[in-house]
Amino acid sequence: MPSSTPSNSPMAADERLARILEVEAFLDSCRIDGASGALWQRTPEGSESPHSLYHGSAGVVLFYLELHRATGDDRHLEIAVDGADELLASVDERHHSSVAIYSGLPGHLFVLNETAKATGLDRFRSGAASVVQQMLDQSEVLGAGIGWVEPMPFSDITGITGERELIDLSIGAAGAGLGLLYAHRQHLDDRALTAAIGTADRLLEMAVETPDGPNWLMMADMPFAFTAPNFAHGAAGVGYFLADLFRATADQRYLDTAIAAAGFVEAHATTTADDGLLVCHTEEQPDLHYLGVCHGPPGTGRLMYLLHEITGDDHWLDWLQANLRGLLSTGAPEARSRGLWQNFGQCCGDAGLGDYAVSLAQATGNADCLALAERVETVVIAASEVSEGRRWWPQAEHRSRPTFIESQTGYMQGAAGIASFLLHLATIDDQPTSKIALPDSPFTR
Repeated sequence: MPSSTPSNSPMAADERLARILEVEAFLDSCRIDGASGALWQRTPEGSESPHSLYHGSAGVVLFYLELHRATGDDRHLEIAVDGADELLASVDERHHSSVAIYSGLPGHLFVLNETAKATGLDRFRSGAASVVQQMLDQSEVLGAGIGWVEPMPFSDITGITGERELIDLSIGAAGAGLGLLYAHRQHLDDRALTAAIGTADRLLEMAVETPDGPNWLMMADMPFAFTAPNFAHGAAGVGYFLADLFRATADQRYLDTAIAAAGFVEAHATTTADDGLLVCHTEEQPDLHYLGVCHGPPGTGRLMYLLHEITGDDHWLDWLQANLRGLLSTGAPEARSRGLWQNFGQCCGDAGLGDYAVSLAQATGNADCLALAERVETVVIAASEVSEGRRWWPQAEHRSRPTFIESQTGYMQGAAGIASFLLHLATIDDQPTSKIALPDSPFTR
């Protein structure tokens, strides 16, 4: 497919960089000293300073790596190294951490290794390899393969506690498997591919077979009804891992199951205006359609794009385009639906949608995707607040808590991830762009 995209004017690029540097000033104002390096408060009010890619310092380090890649300013790399040193120390000290891809060990190993690649400093690569070891140490032999049993997530929301085997991409084995695949491709541990295969073999036997194809629940022994077909907690995410593993192994079982999982996703789509398609949030809420990465087209479309890349079958690209039409039929990004609330981040909101549109524009040469990314940019900038040269976003992390507004610093939920999208769009003509693709992305440019 063609890879050319319409160029942005130099003036527009300068304006974009100026806004991004205002976000950097906000992040800098939230930076504090840790025992071994830099940390970032989750909010400027002095809240906790987590280390994760989702809410914390690992995600802010990732943004600084991208900003250095775009500008060549050594200050940004120095800040990234300072934050990576603190992350490295936290990995050395932690006895147990989740294998959730964004909030646990896979995110840590990814950011440490990307820091090593940017700096050539071996301590970060060694730290990333130690995280792989920790993931393997925490795994258990389960059925035909391996898995992870951890304290149940979202207990603060549900009030339900206890330990369960975690399965999905966002919090469980499928995401851990993608972290292991990343480690294999980066030659961090000779056992990583074998462990990824063991993870997949356990997932194959944990599939819930339906007339529409296989699906996977968030965790074993689900304590409440939550049947999700999408990326974060359902068939699209597990299918993505299995398809990605096929690329590393050529084992047809994984591709066949991924295609069948895509069929489950397709069966849960409804037709919208202009022959668009939208997939329900859950079977329990069939009329609710999220539009972000976690349960919307920017996540589900990753599976479809990867299947197109592997098979060459245009069906998957056609379905992806119909899914985008479904998103646009809601009036997004200007119109805010139940599935696109006051959240502008990478996980649930506009930044994830915008990044996806930029990646599709680069991969397919589709000018409509670039136009969508620019519309998202306009909405995101309008939603920001600016004071004393600093730019940030008040937002509601959870759809079910619309009045709980925070201004976060992190990557998946906060300013670092929003700025990452803006930087990606600003560098769309660069080779390479600023974007450092996460392990769960099929877009590697």
